[in-house]
Amino acid sequence: MKANKFFAVALAALTLVSFNACKNNDDPETPTEEATLALNPTSLTLSAGEEGTIEATVEATWVSSDAEVATVAGNGKTATVKAIKEGNAVISATTAGGQTKTCVVVVKKAGGGETGAAVKGTQIWPIIMDGTTLEANASKVVASFQPNDVDQFLYVWDGTYVGADATGLNFHGNGDGYTALTVTTLGWAGMGYCLTASGNGWEAAEALRAAIVANPDQYYLHLAIKSADNYSHCFYFMGLESTKFVLGPTAVYDGPIYANFDRDGAWHEFDIPMSAYASALAGGTVAAGVNVFVALTEGVQGAALNLDAVYFYKK
Repeated sequence: MKANKFFAVALAALTLVSFNACKNNDDPETPTEEATLALNPTSLTLSAGEEGTIEATVEATWVSSDAEVATVAGNGKTATVKAIKEGNAVISATTAGGQTKTCVVVVKKAGGGETGAAVKGTQIWPIIMDGTTLEANASKVVASFQPNDVDQFLYVWDGTYVGADATGLNFHGNGDGYTALTVTTLGWAGMGYCLTASGNGWEAAEALRAAIVANPDQYYLHLAIKSADNYSHCFYFMGLESTKFVLGPTAVYDGPIYANFDRDGAWHEFDIPMSAYASALAGGTVAAGVNVFVALTEGVQGAALNLDAVYFYKK
């Protein structure tokens, strides 16, 4: 077998030599194999409005997986990426020979950053806030109502929500995450941030309630929300259902519509003036075990609740 193989190789080599000897020098050269495609960089982080460049080792055509997040322009070895709005997009480069490589583009909210964006107000009482932003604004924190798994908890009532993937950047433009829940049951869905009797968070909440009643024009509740569906969400705070308000197209859970928001998958922020709820807050006190912030979503299976940057602040 080895001898036969050698003979076959030798014969092929002889044939090649004979062919080359007879070849006319004016014939075009045999096409060479396409070089290996590679991209630099393979990931890119931009703020909305910024531009970046991707270089390829081979000429390619360029396509963005989501032109609403990032566009790409290029018809060769260089492509220019423009960040449009917060989110993720995949830029694909494909050669004439069919090779494809990708670059993941992360677009941060303009003004945000990995160092933490500034929050509103001179004093804050966080309920939902990522660690990066919280650290950057630590000097403003009067008291935190965030879950700590010791004496402050996020309770989902009767299993009406299930945790969902917090994909993309949070409201402040970093990857620390946000609260993402999906409705699992029909009829209703609710959750609350509870300040239990074993801690003193509820006392801080009562002090805040009293301060709001005394100077309601000075205080706001800030929250950010995003969605791709069209369901409504009802909220109330300090354990008082008389403070209910709805974000969405439909009044739900006996709460009045405060505003709606675009269902474009981007973050939208609201500053709820406490002056509108001064009477309601004056009519009750905060006790141990209070749900300092409650969210109720239409009871439609699969409805999404995505919240971030929920905090009281004094201007």
